[in-house]
Amino acid sequence: MQKLFTDTRELDKSCREHFCLTEELMMENAAAGLERHVLNIIQDSKTAGRNDGKKNSVIILCGSGNNGADGYALARRLSGKTEVTAVCVTEPKTELCRLQSRRALSCGVRIIRSDDETFDSLLNNSAAAVECVFGSGFRGSFDENVSDVIRRVNDSDCVRVACDIPAGISMNGMCCPDTFRADLTVTMGALKLCLYSDCAKDYTGKIVCEDLGVSRRIFEESGLKDSVFPAAMLLEETDIALPYRKKNLVNKGSFGHAVIACGEKVGAACIAGTAALRFGAGLVTLVNGDSGFSREELPQIPAELMSGTSFPASVSALAFGMGLGRESGKADIFFEWLLEHKDIPCVVDADCFYEKALPEFLDKRNISGTVLTPHPKEFQSLLKLCGLGEYSINECVNDRPLLIERFCRRFEGTVLLVKGANPVIGRYDGNRMELFVNPLGNPSLAKAGSGDVLAGLICALLAQGYKPLDAALSASAAHAAASGKIKNNYSLSPFSLIEAVSSL
Repeated sequence: MQKLFTDTRELDKSCREHFCLTEELMMENAAAGLERHVLNIIQDSKTAGRNDGKKNSVIILCGSGNNGADGYALARRLSGKTEVTAVCVTEPKTELCRLQSRRALSCGVRIIRSDDETFDSLLNNSAAAVECVFGSGFRGSFDENVSDVIRRVNDSDCVRVACDIPAGISMNGMCCPDTFRADLTVTMGALKLCLYSDCAKDYTGKIVCEDLGVSRRIFEESGLKDSVFPAAMLLEETDIALPYRKKNLVNKGSFGHAVIACGEKVGAACIAGTAALRFGAGLVTLVNGDSGFSREELPQIPAELMSGTSFPASVSALAFGMGLGRESGKADIFFEWLLEHKDIPCVVDADCFYEKALPEFLDKRNISGTVLTPHPKEFQSLLKLCGLGEYSINECVNDRPLLIERFCRRFEGTVLLVKGANPVIGRYDGNRMELFVNPLGNPSLAKAGSGDVLAGLICALLAQGYKPLDAALSASAAHAAASGKIKNNYSLSPFSLIEAVSSL
């Protein structure tokens, strides 16, 4: 896992104070980091056979603050190594920005204004365009000149590189209409939480972190002296703890009995049950709380899944809500059973987030064994039902970390996983709030049944003895990582996703 910070400017300040670094020295290190990536892009352009004299130059968009100063410093460092042009998008205002601009001029760097008639031809003949306009200084809106420049660069075919934070992404992760669409974001010092918001995912491209004069570890730890702590942790594929079987003297009962609630849409339960079985659960049973449930009536149930109208004696974990239905009253059956069996961990999903009895269930339940997995619309309903406020869908997406914390502090110990382009998982243990962001997924998961797979994966790990938070983290990471194994991102199906998970 990697640390994510809400605002690294306090870390910059702490680092300067504790390690005798100057802002100018840190700026030179930022420019050096950018330089390495830009030169690699130019080399890749040459290697790809585009060495026709037109695609080896670089254009750098410079703003008026210290992010712009980074751009002018980069231009100076590149001068003499490749053809470089700095574009003054807004006039330098800070002392360092004016100084770096003069230094670049003294090294022969060409500096033009964004309304220069040669801008478009320079852009079309550049291998890379580096955006150094705002960084962490963006305040939510552009003037028309900046918007026009960014639109033109976004429409070009050069490789687009953002310095620190792409222009248009605010510190809370919101994106304006003309946000710079980076292929590569070179962020400085430490990773920022705003780069991993759902809307930012379309604008950041690949994200890399460069040092500012001390190692990233030392930079991050410098903040501890001034009470600057990570806002969240970023999941990586290496954080997936797969349920490998290490003992030989075992039987199917050794790996838990996962129970999946079956309701109006039987297919959802079949998908979740299959995912649970393929993710290590020794036995999986679909349970319908109503009478008349049989294979003769529901022949689509896979042969490897058991079914019944009552709970098996050996239940290890229960997942319910997927395809259950909102008007059937079936949720009450599972609520009541779980309140009588508070030691059985459970996954709550889908239709359950519209049940009025859910808040009372959470209040009475041992929620330290409960994982909730809503998508944004379900999260909206969950917050309203629990008396935590009425929010729009956009607010549930854009303010997700804040709203997750609000919910988790209300229901201490519960694990809440809110789905999205970058799912966020939270838990409050009574002492501290823990947040985790999963950036591993891709658009292929926007397909019916993907959420049912996730519920089944989590249930499988719970059945095998994983702690709820660990089950949510590993299952979410595996679910997302597997989506990248699908060749064409439009072709994913729930069962191809399950197959990909089994091949991790």
